[in-house]
Amino acid sequence: MKPTEAAQKALFYISGKQAQHIGCRLTVTTEMIHAGFLKGGAFNLPDGRVEVVLEGRRQDIESFHAKMDGGGLAELIIQRANDQEAVRKLIGNPGLTVNPLEYRDDILVLDIGLFSHSLTFDQIYKGVDVYRDLTAAIKDLRQEIKDRH
Repeated sequence: MKPTEAAQKALFYISGKQAQHIGCRLTVTTEMIHAGFLKGGAFNLPDGRVEVVLEGRRQDIESFHAKMDGGGLAELIIQRANDQEAVRKLIGNPGLTVNPLEYRDDILVLDIGLFSHSLTFDQIYKGVDVYRDLTAAIKDLRQEIKDRH
C-alpha cells in the first residue's frame, strides 16, 4: 500500500446451503495471505454464515471480493478437498453466496495471524464433538452386546 493511501476496512458475508465446516474459513484466510493482506479474518456465525473482515487498499479488497464471488470461492474449496465430490454435494446448488462488500470504519480488523489461530482452536472443538459422538456410539454398542447375552 502506498504511504498516501488510507487503509479501508470492509466486510462481507458468505452464505449457502452449507457455508460452514467445508473449509471456507481456511480457504478465505489462505487466499487473503496470498493476496498480501496483513489484516483480516473469517469467522463462523451462529446463523450459519461466514463473516469475512479485511483491511487494505480499496482496489485490493475489491479484487479479492471479486475472486471469492461468482463461484470462485466454491471452486477453490472443492479443488483443495480430499473428496471433491462429497464437498461439491455439501456446498450444493445454488452453491455459496458472497454478499456485497460493506465499507465501514468501525470494523475491528486484527492481524491476520491472530485470526488464523482461531482455525486451530476450532479444529480442537470439532475433535471434542467427534470424541463425544464416538463415546456415545461405544456406549450404545456395549448396551447392544449386553442385550444379546
